[in-house]
Amino acid sequence: MVSVKHDELKVQDEVSSYYEEVRYQRTYSRLYHRWWIEKMLSLMGGEGLILDNGCGTGILSEMVQGKKIVGMDYSQGMLDRARKRLKDCIRGDSESLPFREKSFDAVFARSLLHHLPRPEQGIAEMARVLKDGGRFVIADTHKSIVSLLPRSIAKKGKHFSSEHKDLSLSELRARLEEKFEIESLCYFGYIAYPLLGFPDLVDFFRYLPFRITIARWLIRLDGWISKIPLVNRLSWGVMIAGRKR
Repeated sequence: MVSVKHDELKVQDEVSSYYEEVRYQRTYSRLYHRWWIEKMLSLMGGEGLILDNGCGTGILSEMVQGKKIVGMDYSQGMLDRARKRLKDCIRGDSESLPFREKSFDAVFARSLLHHLPRPEQGIAEMARVLKDGGRFVIADTHKSIVSLLPRSIAKKGKHFSSEHKDLSLSELRARLEEKFEIESLCYFGYIAYPLLGFPDLVDFFRYLPFRITIARWLIRLDGWISKIPLVNRLSWGVMIAGRKR
């Protein structure tokens, strides 16, 4: 377990510069990530103190105004960049959160659980630090026939540790329901997700004209696909929101 976490930590420290200098700097990519974050927040709702669990470079605080946020990440490289945006940043392990029970009104976890050796422990810790009735929202990988092969190939690259995984929705939902009441679940990420979200991996858009216009249409197209029954399950990701029981 220690070696697995060490490998993941090393990768996250190394990719933090790519996140800062490429992923959240390309205008079309920022447009997509803003949509992604705003969608999550719309599902979460509520007010109060938010834990940004696995905060990365702190992009949530840059894109959201008027909310009190505490950022936490395992990677010092990520936190060094997050502190430029977020006043309250703490280094910690999402499988053993460095907070007291019932400390937060809401927990925001974007692309976190699939990096953890024990996602179920990460979920249990989220529940522990949430107040009774507190809100949560996660966005994470979704194992589908569309995502399975590309993610298997991507894991061989330097941006991923051996711990990176494609989560089964049935397992993820079962684990969440042990601690939370799920109020909403939606599939997301179709064409726009790989084309816009990760220019630090493959930048399809860099040399295209009318990038912003095309990006906006792709985001709309993804939204339409997400409303088509059965087809919408062929997604790269899933968002789940609810409250602590």
